[in-house]
Amino acid sequence: MSLFAQSQVLTGAILAVLALTTVMFLIRGQRSLRRQKKDDAALLRNLKPDRTDRGHHLDAPGDVLRWEVQMHETARELSAQLDSKMSALQALTAEADRAAARLEAALASVAQASGASPTSPQKPANQAAGLRPRDDTGPATAAAAGAGQPASQERRERIYTLADYGYDPAEIARRVGSPIGEVELILGLRGKH
Repeated sequence: MSLFAQSQVLTGAILAVLALTTVMFLIRGQRSLRRQKKDDAALLRNLKPDRTDRGHHLDAPGDVLRWEVQMHETARELSAQLDSKMSALQALTAEADRAAARLEAALASVAQASGASPTSPQKPANQAAGLRPRDDTGPATAAAAGAGQPASQERRERIYTLADYGYDPAEIARRVGSPIGEVELILGLRGKH
């Protein structure tokens, strides 16, 4: 046999092996594609929602259903608490508005008693009400202009008015310009007159 014939036989054998290998890979590929298509179809069937059950998810586990009920109850309770807090806040806001109006009326009456205009633009509100500014160190000696009352009587009335509006003795003393002990004494003697 010649060398040329041997090389043709060898080339034919190699081509036959390659052809068999290619056919074998094609067959395996088709089988795996069929299996994959079946698996994908089964997966899609499992993922698609059941169109017959359009209602509530009653097939859920019992723990999930109990949790859902608890969440609805908690949401209802929180909503009720928020509503009650809002109504309480509205009531407190209305009360604060009424207290502010009473305080403004008291300051206006103190200003009228001291003879000053309650809305004097050139004086601060505490001076318009006859109260001493914070940085003064001497006693407040606002004479009752036109009222004819002595300064101590006017100071007592201012102390009583501020106490009626809920100020503590330290704040009253600061506003009136009297020592705290004197304010406490005047407030203590108030019931005895």
